[in-house]
Amino acid sequence: FGNVGSYAALYITEMGAKVIAVSDSSACIVNENGLDVKALMEYTAKNRHVKGFPGATKEIDRNEVLTMDVDMLFPCALENQITSKNVGDIKAKIISEGANGPTTPEADEVLFNKGIVVIPDILANAGGVTVSYFEWVQNLMNYYWSFDEVQTKQEALMVKAFEEIWALKEEHKVDMRTAAYMMSIKRVATAMKLRGWY
Repeated sequence: FGNVGSYAALYITEMGAKVIAVSDSSACIVNENGLDVKALMEYTAKNRHVKGFPGATKEIDRNEVLTMDVDMLFPCALENQITSKNVGDIKAKIISEGANGPTTPEADEVLFNKGIVVIPDILANAGGVTVSYFEWVQNLMNYYWSFDEVQTKQEALMVKAFEEIWALKEEHKVDMRTAAYMMSIKRVATAMKLRGWY
């Protein structure tokens, strides 16, 4: 529940999801009826961790968040969190990687074979890079957009990227990470050809 995880939780609750568990270095807190993410963000701003949050009904070992029976799992902090040791216990139907490299290659293969969709870090983390690009564009133009304009532009690009990678995944019957790499290589190769490089 750091910078990435807290905002992921905030935005998915705004879209209608229920966040039942979050973890950080102190604990994993749970409320099966849903955590109040805004109140939790205020709590962690003051206390620097989730442990002791009064809106939780229980605290469990922080690593147990990975294997809870949930629809979606967002590993947002550390690399190598989903490994060959715990992948068999993963119950989520969708994993969206907020961290860099939270899933090992061995675990990736198991998840794919189990039919679990993994939105890879290269795609899921692209929103931050996209907004950095928007900042660069605004600075060049000396014309600045509102927060809502930035959000609208970012969402349009991220939805388009997701749909393109999903279509490539379906066409070639590969996982989303492979499809994202295929798309990346294709774009670099196309740019090189257009510039006359071979």
